[in-house]
Amino acid sequence: MKLISSILLLLIFSSLGMGQTTTQSSSVAATEQELLNIAQELFDAIPLGNKAVWEKYVADDVIYTDENRRLLTKKQLVESLAPFPKGYSGSIRIANVQSRITGGAAILSYRALEEEYVFGQKLSPIYLVTDAYLKRGGPWQLVASHVSVLPSERQPLAVNPELYPSIVGEYELAPGIAYTITIEDGKLMGQRTGREKEELLPADANTFFPKGTVRGEKVFVRDASGRPTQMLDRRENNDLVWKKVK
Repeated sequence: MKLISSILLLLIFSSLGMGQTTTQSSSVAATEQELLNIAQELFDAIPLGNKAVWEKYVADDVIYTDENRRLLTKKQLVESLAPFPKGYSGSIRIANVQSRITGGAAILSYRALEEEYVFGQKLSPIYLVTDAYLKRGGPWQLVASHVSVLPSERQPLAVNPELYPSIVGEYELAPGIAYTITIEDGKLMGQRTGREKEELLPADANTFFPKGTVRGEKVFVRDASGRPTQMLDRRENNDLVWKKVK
């Protein structure tokens, strides 16, 4: 984190000076393209298991957080590379680029759009990547990278709508803060005190999620008779417990 903070401070202080000339702007654009070429070369090396590319462009002291939230060293990164197994293929392209570049420091933020084929089936994950580069008396090197996966829109499952009426009611988090569930035109709707209504889509018979988001699952806990007694508002596997009061 100290390394990233130092880069950010360098960029901020540099921005306090005079505006860039046309020549400077052209130089920044050229540097951005050079760094994007490096990033693309790194991605292209992954399916081939080409360790040499990663050895070349990744700094020995890199801080790398991958899409599985693992903090990896350069040694771990390079050793993890291997050609895709039989039946697997894929590629990654870069889009939606933003950059902050000054002197020998640069930060790139972009989306990495992957197309992966697994025995003929296509996967299309999207990654949000932030890279930090430094030029320390030599070529540009990747000194930090944070990769996160942008979740695809969740698809609902078919469940018996006759289950909906048992879920209808009011669930309380604290006095004055309730989540009310109703049925409107055959759709299950939820509304927290002071907020807009949201449609709840089924993940299974007792788990629902708000339409258009992957967060905020509603898990209904039933007693021995099958009557819902609690609603768990689940976010990243952390639960807020709402008690059914009506």
